[in-house]
Amino acid sequence: MSKKEKLTKLYYQALKAIEADEIIRQNIRLTSKNFYIHGVKYPLKSFNNLYIFAVGKAGYSMAKACEDVLGGQIKGGVVISHQKGQLKYLKHRTSTHPLVSKKSIESADLMITEMQKMKQEDRFIFLLSGGASAMIEKPIDGLSLEDVQKISSALLGSGIDIKALNSVRKSISQIKGGKLANFVKAKGDVLVLSDVIGDDLNTIGSSPMMNGAFEHYIIGNNGIALEAVKKQIEKRVEKTKIITTTLNKSSQEATEYIVKKIKKYDKKYESFCLLFGGETTTTVKGLGRGGRNQELALRLLLQEVMTQDISILCAGSDGIDGNSPATGAFLDFDIYKKMKEQALNPKEYLKNSDSYGFFKELEYDFTIGATGTNVMDFIIILKEK
Repeated sequence: MSKKEKLTKLYYQALKAIEADEIIRQNIRLTSKNFYIHGVKYPLKSFNNLYIFAVGKAGYSMAKACEDVLGGQIKGGVVISHQKGQLKYLKHRTSTHPLVSKKSIESADLMITEMQKMKQEDRFIFLLSGGASAMIEKPIDGLSLEDVQKISSALLGSGIDIKALNSVRKSISQIKGGKLANFVKAKGDVLVLSDVIGDDLNTIGSSPMMNGAFEHYIIGNNGIALEAVKKQIEKRVEKTKIITTTLNKSSQEATEYIVKKIKKYDKKYESFCLLFGGETTTTVKGLGRGGRNQELALRLLLQEVMTQDISILCAGSDGIDGNSPATGAFLDFDIYKKMKEQALNPKEYLKNSDSYGFFKELEYDFTIGATGTNVMDFIIILKEK
């Protein structure tokens, strides 16, 4: 098995632990008399109708898993995602990410309309995941779609972190920051797939349902995913370590941090697997294509930390890295030779924010498409002979 294949296998192990079907079945259960959500029992006779709402990158896959568990118990609801597909009991609309569009506003209007149909005697489950901020939007009065798009584009290219980004988003929205919840009369719970550092419920998806009236439960996150990788690899190497699940640095700072860890463990162990989770930030400076994972990989390449035994994968759990079709990028010792053979200058690609162009030329891009989930990024560093 090649180094790329080994890293890919570990990536999919992480993904499997937080895939929709797995986390929904762990948190939603139905019997002949009762309905359980996150371990809390609700007798079916305690409410009239059950509705499901979902928004985010994992919106479609989580809703589909809900349909499999709850079936005809579902009265209705709306699902907003960026994936295509049909659902049996729920209305499904595709929207856009990472930028707000006309579809985002239409999707928000549809969700509000359907949520307002619920009565006090009804119950709902709201499935929230990363990407929701762009997929549904209702600008404050006096702000046009074009205004929101300009603000969003400027923020996304600025390199600010997700908390600061969502703080601005809330201030210009009629549904973010708990405002969507104000349209609801029914009782319900919010199940959350976390894509932010520290699982901050006030930040995930710009917290549309966070008005204090509804319980929020984290049902999947970066830590769960990396623990699955650790369990898979630890018998094969001398040392396995989850270094952090809260990597929250610029790509430059993250590079320095990761390089120090690699050197430390490389001196001490014949084989190891180092795992990092979180989300770096990057400032777009050129007209190329790429994302934070590929830029991080490009910066690690320039540090020349790979040996014959060390290989690296930097990849997003959502399958999409920035404005490129890639999920991330691989690194191993052979890339240096290939880079010289093709006369590619990584510094020039970095200047133009074209990390995707660099790795695509060398066939070191990691491209799998949208995964239907999102718990930030994985950096897997493997030393194995």
